[in-house]
Amino acid sequence: MNEWEKERIDTNRKERIVFESQMLHYGLYMPDPENGLAADIPWHWHDAFEFGYVAGGSILYKTNRREYVLRNGDGIFINSGALHYLHPLEPAAEATLYPQFFDKSFLAGAPGSLYDLKYITPVQEMKILDAMPLYRHNPQDLPFLEKLRRCRDLSMEREPFFELRIRNLFSEMWETVYARAMAQKNRELSYDPTEDGRIKKMLSLLQERYSEKITAADLARAAHISERECYRIFQHVLGITPGDYLLSLRLQKAQELLWHTDKSILEIALETGMGTGSYLCKRFKACYHVTPGQYRQQKKQFRSPPPTPKNRRQ
Repeated sequence: MNEWEKERIDTNRKERIVFESQMLHYGLYMPDPENGLAADIPWHWHDAFEFGYVAGGSILYKTNRREYVLRNGDGIFINSGALHYLHPLEPAAEATLYPQFFDKSFLAGAPGSLYDLKYITPVQEMKILDAMPLYRHNPQDLPFLEKLRRCRDLSMEREPFFELRIRNLFSEMWETVYARAMAQKNRELSYDPTEDGRIKKMLSLLQERYSEKITAADLARAAHISERECYRIFQHVLGITPGDYLLSLRLQKAQELLWHTDKSILEIALETGMGTGSYLCKRFKACYHVTPGQYRQQKKQFRSPPPTPKNRRQ
């Protein structure tokens, strides 16, 4: 588990969003200026809503049911409670993400208000809308993306009244989110909330014990289901088998250790449950198209990152 996970991810894969002001309930997370998004952000979820803006490179976003490739100038909305995963595409160090988090009170004020009940809660409860990508090549998305970029700049510049201006822009962007959510309302019947809870329990077990031998029976017991149902849920929700997910998780952990430590290939293979250095090299190259040694060489192109501040994910 990396430092970001230790600080922000609990045992249920829920991220603890830390707002700079508990009175505002809005926050911009700054990217690492040296390494960008140098490693994957593993499967996780959070109660807060998220607007992400990609300012460099390209990033693969995965949710329970979909995946999107976002490039420089693109953005995304992540709904409250949506399980998602981020993978920086090559070159990873150029992938730059500015996520802005906010909760219902930022837009709706007091819980149960007219704004909350009429506009915010219906979107939050529409779990079929886990994410909404926004592409710069789509003319319909350009106004939204310009507002999102402007909010990022306002938060960084912090001029007088920046909070009010961000809130006004977010209210305008929320109209788009709400409209698209209502357009998908007829698809809500296909969503099974019990699957969401079960997959989170199984992912939690895999995240905690990824270096150990974990069987489908172990996962089934964690979610109180049969092994057959375990395989079905993984295929239906993530589109992969439990074994495929475990392999990708171990490779992601190896990627982090290669970037942030000086441990040998064999040490990393043993620590991540990959067994041997040769097996790690084979699987790592198949996934990332570079060997572990070549990936580690990329680190030398960048200076060591500064200490991680509170509002920085990496």
